[in-house]
Amino acid sequence: MWEDKTYMPLYLGIDAGGTKTDCAISNGAALLGQAAGESCKVTQIGEQPAKRALQDTILRACNAARVSSQEIQQVCIGISGASIKSTVAWAEAVIGELTPGKVRVVGDHVIAHRAAFGDCPGVLVIAGTGSIAYGRNERGESARAGGWGPVASDQGSAFWIGREAVAAALRTHDLGSNNGMLSMIQELWQTSSPEEVIHIANSGAISKFSELAAPVAKAAEQGDAGAQAITERAGEELAALAGAVIARLWPRAGVVRVALAGGVLQGSALVRRAFQHALQAEYTETAISFAYVRPVLGALAIAAARETPQ
Repeated sequence: MWEDKTYMPLYLGIDAGGTKTDCAISNGAALLGQAAGESCKVTQIGEQPAKRALQDTILRACNAARVSSQEIQQVCIGISGASIKSTVAWAEAVIGELTPGKVRVVGDHVIAHRAAFGDCPGVLVIAGTGSIAYGRNERGESARAGGWGPVASDQGSAFWIGREAVAAALRTHDLGSNNGMLSMIQELWQTSSPEEVIHIANSGAISKFSELAAPVAKAAEQGDAGAQAITERAGEELAALAGAVIARLWPRAGVVRVALAGGVLQGSALVRRAFQHALQAEYTETAISFAYVRPVLGALAIAAARETPQ
């Protein structure tokens, strides 16, 4: 039986990431409950599985908070593709089946920026399944770089790292050399030949590339030169995204705060180090924070706010 919390405003924040869905509920003062579930990214798993994943995670967060989903007054979901009308309509419809609360649909980079900086200026670089840099300056102006999808963009992302690893492994294979990278990929993808790796690589399965990022980072930490070269380039590519945003919003540079989010940056010290070296080589006064950023907390803050950030 649910407690009577009708006198309290209830907010739901959702981070609809490429690898998981993160939900949290608050009353504006305290975190009441939270839950994490499978990804609800429609482009990866389809509409119905995505709907099930999102609704299941929301209901489990409500159960943890000991509230009914019908009591939630405002919702904010951060999701890739928030500028696409069909994505917004899908999110509003799926969430609307569970709660009558107002639903705000914003980009996943927007909630991460709010989690990192609140209402303050700064540049947030995300490198998870995809990648993007997003910033807001002291005048309230915003700019982004990257985040245009795996085919055209997503430099330094988990997908990018996986694709680079496969390409490097096949180049080494072409030279007839011993190939630890190829062996690692075959073991992870459970294949027995380079031809099977090539077949999977050309099947268009984004998740298969993305799942290689963590093993590549581990190999790099263990001294594999090929993996180290990939992680270093990943950091440099992400620094270039941050630099593009800084150039637009702070043309005279100076001190600019930069925060990092996503599994690639938060999971690999080598990528972070390459990122820091590359960015500060061009913008010497950037203040880079390696503190953990949890985007769903930014979604909660936006849910409780009067206005939706752009």
